[in-house]
Amino acid sequence: MPLSSFKAVFFDVGGTLIHVHPSVGDVYARHARPFGFSGSAQDLNERFRAQWKKMGGIESLGNQSGTEAERKFWHKLVYEVFQPLGGLDRFEEYFDLIFAAFREKSNWRVYEDVIESKILETLKKRGVVLGVISNWDSRLTSTLENIGLAGYFDFILPSAVIGSAKPDKKIFEEALRRSGVAPHEACHIGDEIKTDVEGAQRVGIHSILLDRDNRFDNAGTTKVTSFLQLV
Repeated sequence: MPLSSFKAVFFDVGGTLIHVHPSVGDVYARHARPFGFSGSAQDLNERFRAQWKKMGGIESLGNQSGTEAERKFWHKLVYEVFQPLGGLDRFEEYFDLIFAAFREKSNWRVYEDVIESKILETLKKRGVVLGVISNWDSRLTSTLENIGLAGYFDFILPSAVIGSAKPDKKIFEEALRRSGVAPHEACHIGDEIKTDVEGAQRVGIHSILLDRDNRFDNAGTTKVTSFLQLV
């Protein structure tokens, strides 16, 4: 089913439209040098992945919303990443710095196929309602503004603001409400099966799995390896 047949198309963000550049560990390490950190970006990436998994990611906030809950989550995560590697001098100062750093354009890259396919421009020109459904915190809107993508979207829904994280129904239902379309008139594109594909299908929204690295064999949905296949 071509994308043009939908009245609304929703996008996941991390791993779908943008990725951290060069990596979370690199950004952490670069900012941490003045605070006494001499380890490697690779160590930080490994610690970050392990700690993110242990804490259950931003989804672990569940229906909690608000900047206080977010900051608490990230404060604990960043602290636990550095602690086994010797910690940092003036951690609070470092945390404020790194929390702000991830809004900056320089630390993100838009995927090549997003740019080359002109998917956002094309759908917007056709009058399709475009929305973001992302398991993210309230920095998402300003981050997308800084990167230059926010203007394409009619709305941006970060899970920590809505108090609902994919695959929970509420965040998808909110996207439908804001779009003013029926579930079968909408499509959601993302890079994860559980959150994106199953979450969308649960409320009757069509799903497309973007699997650039061919991680998934049986996706249980339409699968593409590039946005170029969708325009």
